[in-house]
Amino acid sequence: MPFAAWPKTDQALWQAAQQKGGIFERDGAAAHWAEATAKQVAKGYGKWLWALQHFGSLDAAIAPALRVTEDLLRRYVAQLQEQGLSSVSITSRVTDLMEALRVMDPKADLTLLRSLVSTLHQRAQPSRNKAHRIKPPAEIWEACIEEMGRITTDPSLLSIAAASRYRDAFALAFLVWAPIRRRNLTALNLGDTLCFKAGRWRVAFSAEATKDKSPLTFALPEDDAYGQAFEHYLMCIRPRLLRSPAIANNASSHQSGPLWISTRGKAMTSHALYYAITRCSERLLGAPLNPHLLRDCAASAITTARPDHVLAASRILGHNQLSTTLKHYEQASMLEAGARLQEVLAEIQARQTPNGLNAHPNPSSPPFFDPWEPH
Repeated sequence: MPFAAWPKTDQALWQAAQQKGGIFERDGAAAHWAEATAKQVAKGYGKWLWALQHFGSLDAAIAPALRVTEDLLRRYVAQLQEQGLSSVSITSRVTDLMEALRVMDPKADLTLLRSLVSTLHQRAQPSRNKAHRIKPPAEIWEACIEEMGRITTDPSLLSIAAASRYRDAFALAFLVWAPIRRRNLTALNLGDTLCFKAGRWRVAFSAEATKDKSPLTFALPEDDAYGQAFEHYLMCIRPRLLRSPAIANNASSHQSGPLWISTRGKAMTSHALYYAITRCSERLLGAPLNPHLLRDCAASAITTARPDHVLAASRILGHNQLSTTLKHYEQASMLEAGARLQEVLAEIQARQTPNGLNAHPNPSSPPFFDPWEPH
């Protein structure tokens, strides 16, 4: 159903959701969406309205969220199945509906829709069989922590081979919490794209340096376990690979140069880093996880836990359109990423880590700059 044919209430709510606020007014919930995302969600919502009209159930006097009932959702999904849509396309349609209602009425109870989206994600058939290679982030993180813990902390006893094993495990752990693209991972430079500011290590890439041409800025986790692993890499492991003395505790934040150092003491190439991470994951987990597949792991885990944040996955993973996320990441339990990646991953880890071990970063601060939230 075209926008002009929507009920007036729906039109007004949708326009308000995209409205940018003034100095003393809050932006609408969808004010900072990419144009392509807004068009896709609006199109999906229009299909829902058309279905309601077809069912004889489109009542303009009823609030949009209150039109969503289990019976109508069942009929809608059945209609989509009868039209021959794939499970992934059906998931995308229902997700569009959920996202439209979420921004049109932020206070609406969307429990029913979220439950349906979660179920659809889990049952969607992947376009490529990556399911057997998807690993829970908690499992990856725990394996990395154990590997780094096995390597001596005494710099004088640290061999180049041991230092490279620590580096590979830390690089793998880095991607668990910051599933950035390989090009950006390789381009991390201390004092440039990775800086210590206001007591936090922060990653910052300009729009020109990212595939989707959007700035990428986030802070690394503050958790003690993560912080200790990172500091040990900076103070002992990286200098060892550079054939330099260990760094003093108060000097780690003043280093410069490439973050990832090869066994020859040079900056690692993109291909070298790719294979190092892949080999490390295969050794630790029995499955070769390359940087791109690790992005799948993050998306899959977060989607299963928080399907209401599927659009945030598009931002975190660098996708301009929701359809790209759904198309490429509906593996295993399907995907989704939270607007606060660390928060959601920490929730997952808390449920999966045995005996409540402190094996995950503190979720108090999101690692990714979220353009949909006020700053």
